[in-house]
Amino acid sequence: MKKIITNGRIILKEQLLDGCDIILEDGLISGIQRAGSMDMTGDISVYDAKGGYIMPGIIDIHSDMIEAYIQPRSTAVMDFEMGLGEAERVLAVCGITTMFHSISMFRDGSWDVKEIRKAPQVKRLAELISGYRHKKRLIRHRYHLRYEIDNLDCYEDVKKMLEDGFVDLLSFMDHSPGQGQYKNLDVYRKHQPGEGKKISDEDFEKLVEREKNKNTVTLDELKVLAETAGKRGISIASHDDDTIEKLELNKELGIKISEFPITLEVAKAASKEGFMTVLGAPNILLGGSHSGNLSAMDAIRENAAGILVSDYYPQALLQSVFYLYQEQGIPLWEAVRYVTINPAKAVGLDRMLGSVETGKKADLLVVDASGKRPVPEFVFVNGECVAECHYRATD
Repeated sequence: MKKIITNGRIILKEQLLDGCDIILEDGLISGIQRAGSMDMTGDISVYDAKGGYIMPGIIDIHSDMIEAYIQPRSTAVMDFEMGLGEAERVLAVCGITTMFHSISMFRDGSWDVKEIRKAPQVKRLAELISGYRHKKRLIRHRYHLRYEIDNLDCYEDVKKMLEDGFVDLLSFMDHSPGQGQYKNLDVYRKHQPGEGKKISDEDFEKLVEREKNKNTVTLDELKVLAETAGKRGISIASHDDDTIEKLELNKELGIKISEFPITLEVAKAASKEGFMTVLGAPNILLGGSHSGNLSAMDAIRENAAGILVSDYYPQALLQSVFYLYQEQGIPLWEAVRYVTINPAKAVGLDRMLGSVETGKKADLLVVDASGKRPVPEFVFVNGECVAECHYRATD
C-alpha cells in the first residue's frame, strides 16, 4: 500500500519545501512531488499534515533513560522486555525513531554502580536489543556501550560483545575526580550518592586520592578495543574531553566523536580537528550544564557543536530543535540537522536514515508547532505510522 503525506512543510537538509507531497512505499520514501500531481487511484492512505512540519525521525545516540524503566528503584529490577516496550512508547511520541540505549559498564565497588550497570545485566540488555534488529518494534533500537576504563575485570567482556555484534556504538569513559566531568571536585562531591555527601572532608579527600590513583586499562588495550570496533564498522566516542591533549590521544585511537567536551576551547578544537561534538539537549533547555560545564548554546553559537542528544531526558530533543529555531533564530533545517543527519553520519546510518530524500527509509515525523510547544502528530518508522498523537488543547 502506498501512503501519502500531504499539506505539510517538508524540512530538507538545507531548505524548507512547500507545496509537495511525500510518497511512502515498501518502507521507503519513494518520491517527493508537487502536491496533487500523483495518481490517487488504487490502495492509498493519505495523511494530512495540516500545515505542520514534516521532518526526519530523530536519532538519539546517547540516552540512559532505559535505566529508569528497568531499575526504577535500587532494589527493583523489572522485566527487561517490558521496560524496553514501555520506553519505546514514550520515545515514539517524543519523535525519536532510532534510540541508542547508552548503558555504562561500571566496575563492582564503584560509587556509581547499580544493578543495571553491572556486567551480567549490561550484556543481557545488549543481547536483547541486538535481537530487536530483526523484530517488528515501534522504533529502531540500538546499543551504545559506555565502558569505564577502570573496569579491568570486564575488559574481555567488552571485547567479546564487540566481536559478537552486540554493540552499535562504543564510548571510552573516565569518571575519575580531578579531570573530565569532575574536574571540579565540588561537582564530584555533589554527584555522590546520599551517604557519600555526608562523609567528612578527610574521608572525601581519601576517596578522591584513591579514585585518582586507581588502575585503568592501558593505551595498548584501548587500541585493541578500538581496532575490534573498527573492523565491525562501530563508531567510537570519547567522553568529557577536557584538554587538547586528550583530543590528540583520541585521534591516535581512531575516535571520531567527542561527547560532552568540558570547555568551549576543547569543543572548538574538537570541531576544528573533525570530531563530531556531542552536547545535551537538556543543556539547551536548562540554559547550561547541570554539572557546571560547557553551555551547549555557547558551543552552537561558536560552531563547536554537531550533535544534540537527550542524555537523560528524551523530551528535550524535539523541544530544543524548535527552541533553537523560534527563540535563537537558527534556520529550522539547520536546527533539525543536530538531531537527524548529523548523528546518522556519526554512527554510519546516513546512507538510509537522517534526511528526507527519495530512496531513504521512511522514518518521518509530522510536527504541529502552532502551539507553545511542538507536538509530533504522526510518527512513521519504516513507512508505517507507529503513533498518532492528537491531544486536547491546553493552556
